[in-house]
Amino acid sequence: MPRCPLCSSEMVYPLLNTLRCKRCKHIWKIGEEEYSTGRCPDLVPSLRVRKKTDPLEIRLQKTMDELLERHEGKFCISTMTCRYGDISFNLFRNYLQRCVKEGTLAETKDRNGRIWYSRD
Repeated sequence: MPRCPLCSSEMVYPLLNTLRCKRCKHIWKIGEEEYSTGRCPDLVPSLRVRKKTDPLEIRLQKTMDELLERHEGKFCISTMTCRYGDISFNLFRNYLQRCVKEGTLAETKDRNGRIWYSRD
């Protein structure tokens, strides 16, 4: 019988095409490198390496570029139903207004009163 890859325990039993550890409750398949549980493989969670995220300005820029690319260079945030990840709606709208003031983005109003944003 194999040992648990997390705690090296010999208390491993097969169940439903998986191997399970009685000691740490880890579940895996034979020959599988990925962990199939939601548990952290680290025994000390404070030593985990956290994923670095981009600064807020870069995330706002990337979101705006993705929207322009997805909607053929012109988009309206009042008609969009999708979320912008972890960016709030008000924060994104303020960023768009700042881009309009700087001149990097053009703002036009259609006959229905919706505001459309596009590159100059």
